[in-house]
Amino acid sequence: MSENIKSLLKKFLRNRPILAIWVARIRALTLGLFALVYRVRYVFYSYVPLSVKLVGAHRISIGRNSAIGAGSWLNVNDFKGETAALTIGDNCFIGRDNFFSVGEIILVKDYSLTTKGCAFIGASHIYDNPMLPYGTTGIKGENKIDIGVNCFFGAFSRVIGNVTIGHGSVIGAGAEVREDILPFSLVVGSPAKVIKRYDFAQQAWVKWPAENYTEGPQEEEYLQQLKLNTGAPLLHLSAAAGMLNDIV
Repeated sequence: MSENIKSLLKKFLRNRPILAIWVARIRALTLGLFALVYRVRYVFYSYVPLSVKLVGAHRISIGRNSAIGAGSWLNVNDFKGETAALTIGDNCFIGRDNFFSVGEIILVKDYSLTTKGCAFIGASHIYDNPMLPYGTTGIKGENKIDIGVNCFFGAFSRVIGNVTIGHGSVIGAGAEVREDILPFSLVVGSPAKVIKRYDFAQQAWVKWPAENYTEGPQEEEYLQQLKLNTGAPLLHLSAAAGMLNDIV
């Protein structure tokens, strides 16, 4: 639909709230039917329950042997373009009720794990003019969120803005990350702070900053080691499912 037609339709509906909600319903149903094509393809190599909301489905890429938890919302704000704006790699587990709001791009690399209620926010509504409803002013989002290989996010942790989190890092429950994090870091708090890093000479998490510290492998080498040691793990899909998810 062209911008001119959209503008005319919005003007026509401005004083017709009942008609507006019905037009919105028809539009939502139509978009949902088109998105089914993209949802069906995931059946063959990943796990995406029906309760997962996909917005901008054609710009979402989910890797092999990865699972998305029930109630999660994967939201690509910019429908334009054909390349993936949200990429979740292979062997990832995204917990229940997670929220991804894509600015320019969100990349979650292989073997990453999130738990309940995590959020990755790279975009926001435009609020320059408070005399307009914020739901109508559009989205601004130039931010890139890059999550390294095998990162772990505790419950209700958040990543906001233009952020890179290095491979092998652990983000504590409730932490709010707004700045880049070095590889193999343990961060807690709001705003998040690095309290430990994994020292590969001592083979232990050590208090940070440290006077003597031995760096770990680069990301590609680290990924190859994970593949060699683990390959494709058996995911606990009962923790992601929306129904029949109890365990005895």
